Amino acid sequence: MAFDDAIHDDAVLARNGAGRSRGRGARAARPAWLLAEIGVAGGLAALLLIFFWLDLRPDIESAPAHPFFWLKMAFTVSLGAAGFDGFARLLRGGPPAPTAIIVAVIAMLVFAVGGVTEALRLEPAMLARQFFPASIGSCLFNVVALALPTLLLSLTALRCMERERSALVGFSAGIFAGGLAASVYGLHCPHATFLFVGLWYGGGVLLCGLAGAAINRLTA
Repeated sequence: MAFDDAIHDDAVLARNGAGRSRGRGARAARPAWLLAEIGVAGGLAALLLIFFWLDLRPDIESAPAHPFFWLKMAFTVSLGAAGFDGFARLLRGGPPAPTAIIVAVIAMLVFAVGGVTEALRLEPAMLARQFFPASIGSCLFNVVALALPTLLLSLTALRCMERERSALVGFSAGIFAGGLAASVYGLHCPHATFLFVGLWYGGGVLLCGLAGAAINRLTA
């Protein structure tokens, strides 16, 4: 009888342990699924803002035929993917994955090298156009504005999951939202130089990260 009781107790413990493991697995997977859903909703909101506020770029029909259109999108997507991965992992209690960060750093290095090369080759008038205050301000403002739906949804839905590293979580959320917004913004903005995209698209994504860190820290 004692032997049977021991077997029964072990079986109950095993089932409970398996249940807890499944529960932990479900909780670990939940942030990524929620973030994916938020990304879809935020991306659709950004697209609607493009259609009804900013309008599509005038060369939208021919732009996809040029390699830089996709290179620019790959740059912003890599930044957003690093933010997504870091955000999801931080919410699960772990550190950001080095792979996603490395990919984003490589993309930034490619645009940094390309930007420096362009700056050395561009005519003075063309180089000056990359630093027009109106163009810079418009780019930064529009990227942040397009990112707000994703950022606010992310912080509102998920901020209760991680309280100890609120600033880092908010920064990751902002990079995710900014990368997504900058990718959509390419449907409106016709700029096609490494220098402009690297500095001001990247700057817009960084601003989103800083905004996310500040918002999440203040509301934690």
